[in-house]
Amino acid sequence: MAQQILTLDEQIKATFAEEITTTLSLAVSLHDDFTNRRPIGKIKVSLKEQERQAIQNLSGYYIFTDIEDGAYTIQVTSDYYFDEEEEVMLPLSDPKNPVVDITLKPMPFYPFPPGATLIKGMVKDLEEQPISGAMVKVLNKEIENQTTGKGEFVLYFTGLTEEDVIKVNKKRFVKGNGNPILVLETTHPDYRRKRVQIEVEESKTTSTFIENIQPQ
Repeated sequence: MAQQILTLDEQIKATFAEEITTTLSLAVSLHDDFTNRRPIGKIKVSLKEQERQAIQNLSGYYIFTDIEDGAYTIQVTSDYYFDEEEEVMLPLSDPKNPVVDITLKPMPFYPFPPGATLIKGMVKDLEEQPISGAMVKVLNKEIENQTTGKGEFVLYFTGLTEEDVIKVNKKRFVKGNGNPILVLETTHPDYRRKRVQIEVEESKTTSTFIENIQPQ
């Protein structure tokens, strides 16, 4: 049998194929909280302890390879979403499927589509200064978001059905407790809790201010 002779180029390729091996340590799956799809805009996923950035594969996962076992903090920064951090311990409980899911919440300047039902506003203290990092939520609904460094926030309603809407004078409002009144609640470790009432018309943006919040 004749001996197969490899060219130099083929020998180099064969050598690299034998020597270059990687192990998937962690895959991060990101979800847009508004669309429940892949996030938009520029996104960076990194490990805080190693200052190492993930590589996005064709399936949309942000992957890390050849990471030593131990505790790490996943950091996500982006154009349109609040920054997120999540602590993980490697290896994960299922090393064959090392996936971590992280949901990203849009910031007020996120490009919401026309017809979205939104509440946009600002949270201020007694001196009319914006409060950063406050949590604003709609009571009795699973809708909440935080404020930016400028005290601004956005709340968004998705998947509204006829049961979620009440008609008043030919206008359609998001239903509260049997009426068109919703209650917003603001919390912050350094400030007292405050609630305000608001009416939110479907498919429109409602603006509001939550002011005069007292310190703890």
